[in-house]
Amino acid sequence: MPSNLTCEPGDKETAEWAGDIIVDVKDLSVVYRSSLGNVRALDRVNIGIGKNKFVAVVGESGCGKSTLALSIIRLLPTPAEIVDGKILLKGKSLLELDDREMIAYRGTEIAMVFQEPLSSLNPVYTAGDQVAEAIAVRESRIKPSIDRVYSYDKPNLDHSPWRRFTSKLRRRGAYGEYADEVIETLKLVRIPDPEQVVNRYPFELSGGMRQRVMIAMALSERPSLLIADEPTSAIDVTTQAQVLKLMKNLMDEVKTSILFITHDLAVASQVADELAVMYAGDIVEFGTVYEIFSEPRHPYTKGLLSCIPSKFKDEEKLQSIPGTVFDLRTTPRGCKFAPRCPDAKDVCKKDKPALRRLSPSHFVACELP
Repeated sequence: MPSNLTCEPGDKETAEWAGDIIVDVKDLSVVYRSSLGNVRALDRVNIGIGKNKFVAVVGESGCGKSTLALSIIRLLPTPAEIVDGKILLKGKSLLELDDREMIAYRGTEIAMVFQEPLSSLNPVYTAGDQVAEAIAVRESRIKPSIDRVYSYDKPNLDHSPWRRFTSKLRRRGAYGEYADEVIETLKLVRIPDPEQVVNRYPFELSGGMRQRVMIAMALSERPSLLIADEPTSAIDVTTQAQVLKLMKNLMDEVKTSILFITHDLAVASQVADELAVMYAGDIVEFGTVYEIFSEPRHPYTKGLLSCIPSKFKDEEKLQSIPGTVFDLRTTPRGCKFAPRCPDAKDVCKKDKPALRRLSPSHFVACELP
């Protein structure tokens, strides 16, 4: 659910809030700074990810989906800057942590599966060693135990205890120490013949196998939230379906929540519990999959759904959303979708609509009835 409708940590309902919402993003604004102007990639975004929920964020390229994901795990590129808002993990403010403190939360509390697994896996270590390293980090409890992990006044990652620990594991072969659990983890992600796969390097594996190894590494640390940034876009359609089904099944087995970034509404409908529709840095509609597909309320959501080809032969042309996205260096007054909306009224061009509740789980940012 949108986080601006949840209670604040510190309220008397904090215990209930902490149990229901794993990650709570409140009024988050992100700006990309450049010599040509500042691009507001996120504009006061609110979203809450519930416990053991599969939440998909959908929208056109450039709408801010990946920026939202990278903001939560705090891996934004250098030109980007979080200028306002809060990101709470089980009530803990991630934006108040320094860089060395945040390292203790990455992987162990928030894990991420990137779009291209070949560039994310280390090419000089076997799949077995890389999965074993993730398990070893979990077992050594390099979690939010910052005083134990860092003993330096200034962050020095090359000489930190964590870096020395993982280097030692690699030198002696981490796989040997955690062989049984590595095999079981690879079986969990449905990799056939894992005893052979553990000795292979990333370039020796197919795209689907590499993605499964990435998922195995992420889930082996038992994170509270797994962020998947278009993890199936680089693999074929058949493997896509297998990986998505796998992620859905593993969510229940590992007891984790998933934030799934995609531009494909059809894909999201197959696996997600809830959908957040983004446009130009805003979440314009949020609801369950059934609500979004059966009763879309925002004109942009309706436009996206009308663009999905039907499986039945139809003589009508495939519909498209008229117009183009405005230059994000200049934010228009009022609703950002108004210039492209066929039903826009004068009120839409005056004030930016806030998310309003239509049902306990359905929200829309639109002034139209």
